Amino acid sequence: MHIDHAQPDANDVGWFVARQPAIVRHLERRCGTTDAFPVALEAAFQICQALEETLGVPPPMVPGSLLERADDAADMETIVPGGARGGCAERQPELVAWVADLLANPPIPLRAEELQQVGACLSAVIYALDELTTGRPVP
Repeated sequence: MHIDHAQPDANDVGWFVARQPAIVRHLERRCGTTDAFPVALEAAFQICQALEETLGVPPPMVPGSLLERADDAADMETIVPGGARGGCAERQPELVAWVADLLANPPIPLRAEELQQVGACLSAVIYALDELTTGRPVP
């Protein structure tokens, strides 16, 4: 799976916001009005783009209820030392590695708390998209 590091244009972002409103609301709720929000928004867009390239079609619209379950799973995964069996890194290793690289080299300086927010909300997005595109239920 390839993730493009090119910045999306306004039309791309507009399409993403219209197609994935629950993801955008999830990012807003988790990141607030901090600098973490635009970083998470662009990353979520790029994750969806990578899945679209892999699948040949855009990922289905993510329901808010699925993001809530995915958020809980991502939170539990961070509590378990070494990650959870069947966790995000096992399900989508390329996406998780890309997010780890993003957090190590964010496009703008972020505080440690903001980096944690971005990582947490993107983990939930990956879990939710994984369930919708593969049929593997969020743990």
